[in-house]
Amino acid sequence: MIILEIGDRQLLVCDVAVTDNMIVFTMADGRKIEAPLWWYPPLATASPAERRDWQILPFGDAVGWEAIDEYISAKALIVGGAAPRATPPAEAAA
Repeated sequence: MIILEIGDRQLLVCDVAVTDNMIVFTMADGRKIEAPLWWYPPLATASPAERRDWQILPFGDAVGWEAIDEYISAKALIVGGAAPRATPPAEAAA
């Protein structure tokens, strides 16, 4: 059996983009990891200015939006899954 190990270098974030529907981390090795924005309610409801106000955290493997108290690790995007408080758009509209 082969076990995939993720090294620290593979988790380094070098850029972030937040669109109307997605959050995208650009990794140091050139990969892009994306997730639906609705997975992260504070970010989904943030203003465009708040969405742009991010920082890569000290270890380089996570991003924080301090003003809205939202922090997302690269590992969270790789593993996937919505935050416990997230509601899919179809359910929210019902």
